[in-house]
Amino acid sequence: MQKSNTRSRPIRKSAAFRIAIGFCTAVCTALCIPLSITASKAHAEPLWVPHDGLDRLVWVHDARVTDAPAPLILAIHGYRTPEDAAALRDTPERLTWSRLEPLTERDGAITLYPAAYQGQWALFDGLANTTAPDGTAINDESFLLRLIARFVDNGKADPNRIYITGISDGAIMTYRMICLRDTPFAAAAPLIGSAYGDHLGDCAPEKPPALMHVHGTDDAVLPYEGWIFATGREVSVPEVMEHWRRLHGCTGQDGQMLENIDPADGSTVGEMTWTGCTRDGAVKRYKVIGGGHDVPAIDAIQPTDDGRLINRDLDTLGVMWAFFRTNPRPE
Repeated sequence: MQKSNTRSRPIRKSAAFRIAIGFCTAVCTALCIPLSITASKAHAEPLWVPHDGLDRLVWVHDARVTDAPAPLILAIHGYRTPEDAAALRDTPERLTWSRLEPLTERDGAITLYPAAYQGQWALFDGLANTTAPDGTAINDESFLLRLIARFVDNGKADPNRIYITGISDGAIMTYRMICLRDTPFAAAAPLIGSAYGDHLGDCAPEKPPALMHVHGTDDAVLPYEGWIFATGREVSVPEVMEHWRRLHGCTGQDGQMLENIDPADGSTVGEMTWTGCTRDGAVKRYKVIGGGHDVPAIDAIQPTDDGRLINRDLDTLGVMWAFFRTNPRPE
């Protein structure tokens, strides 16, 4: 997908655009979150959650080793076609992030992989594939909150260590959830996707989660500088980071370039940590200079099947999990 000089984009609901995002996010899930060399101790198990007259699928990776309340991660997938979404019922490996699981197993955490209805999260009103068969609008916001409450109420999840991450459209959904006034999340890591404009405009959580954002400057699907579509806009990364800086009262910045481990991948990573915040280290951004719609991974196989090169300077999931572990919800 080529960028426009006017920063306008095809209508979000157009078939061609959705197919393009479906392809990119499907590739991203399969390739940008590579399989781990370490075998997972626990297997993801399916959980069906009734909500708004529908049975919603969630794959649950429960790595707890004690009965004590554990950290919980909500991992939100990117766009799927309805056909691809149907296959998730029988193939959890197409939805789960196997490289994340050895990290969470080390700390006995729970990871939830909810599946969007027909593959598309209800990011905003009127989006295609987000209406139930009876004509009612899908409410993913209440579905995800109910899912978290289920694990907190049964004593499995620690309410002060609830985290969320999402890829592409899943990152947009992540911002929707962390912008809720009473958001339950201690920290969030949106990957290669930003906030929807209306969500950011109303974004004033009582306890702002810590934020770690990862994005490529050459992302042609969800551009780093944002884009405008028929019903709104995706906010630029600088704008969303400035909003989070204000939420946390940060007064300074501390930046560095990560080691360029693989110059052949054509991209580098700049790390920025905001300082003087109400929570130390609570606002971070990893800017993948020259990176596209891919999540960096130090063990990415180069090139991908379609010839793309993925940045190998940043261990995204390892850094994300360390960020989560050091950012519980403040009392």
